[in-house]
Amino acid sequence: MVNTPPSRKSRQALIVSGVSLALVAFLIREDWKDVYSILQGRISPSLLWPFSLMALAIALIYGYRWRLLLKLKLSHRASLIASALCLGGNMLLPARGGDLLRVHYSHLAADMPHAEVLSRLFVEKVIDLVTIAAVGVLASAFLRSSSVSVYSPVLTVFTVAALAIAIFAVIVVKCFGELLLICLQHLFKFLGRAAFFEKHVTRLIRDVDRNFTLSAIFLPSLITMTMWLSIYALSYVLAAKFVGVALSYQESLLVLFAGAVGLMLPAAPSGVGTFHASVVSAFVFLGRSPAEGVLVATAIHLLFFVAYVVPAAFLYGRWYFTRNIPG
Repeated sequence: MVNTPPSRKSRQALIVSGVSLALVAFLIREDWKDVYSILQGRISPSLLWPFSLMALAIALIYGYRWRLLLKLKLSHRASLIASALCLGGNMLLPARGGDLLRVHYSHLAADMPHAEVLSRLFVEKVIDLVTIAAVGVLASAFLRSSSVSVYSPVLTVFTVAALAIAIFAVIVVKCFGELLLICLQHLFKFLGRAAFFEKHVTRLIRDVDRNFTLSAIFLPSLITMTMWLSIYALSYVLAAKFVGVALSYQESLLVLFAGAVGLMLPAAPSGVGTFHASVVSAFVFLGRSPAEGVLVATAIHLLFFVAYVVPAAFLYGRWYFTRNIPG
């Protein structure tokens, strides 16, 4: 199978980000002065410590959830390292490349085949999609303002889309797994990659089928929902307050939902452009100034970037130069 040249992937990411940033500029075309006036003298450096603690808690929870999905084959320390590499990598690499970095690290640290680790990543993404849909439903239920009501069909479309994708993926693998394997087998034979299919694809699909059970996903799903409704939402409130923007808990759920939808789109590192456009759109839905949305999106992006990229760069640099698997 022919891989897309890196230069082409880079151009695609730049185009997506450019279009998204252009949308942001359009949304706040008359509010640039408001950005400066809101920001002036309102930065609160004292909030960096509580935000840092929340970012650490998110990394710890992500690591523990990943450890559960791998059936405890990673140690607590290795699962935290995997989480740090993933979160930092997603900030630096396009199209959520940090997830693949975590898969490769877990393959080495847990001595598991790549296909099995990828299958657990698939399960994790289904859990995330269902969580995104649930947060969208809660945000719509909590916010009863007239401005949100106007845009409720848009929220419904994105919520249903996230849930439909998750359900479709599960049905295909659980109910039509063998049929899917037969179809893919013919395709890979035609492409001359039959050996790759037998070694990786077959194991991936069958491992997903075996591990996507209620008992296997219940605790990771509960952890995910709890984290999003508590630490993640509150970290958005703190990031907004850091730049002088008041954001209620209910409003933070809508911003969290919108940001997550924006990050679902393949784009430049850490969703530059798409994430910002999504957050600004959420503020428009709330009937608030797009300028506030720009500030909040930038603050969230910058604070999480610093919190996760620095440790991830250190861990990866140490791994690269020493050739020793961290953890």
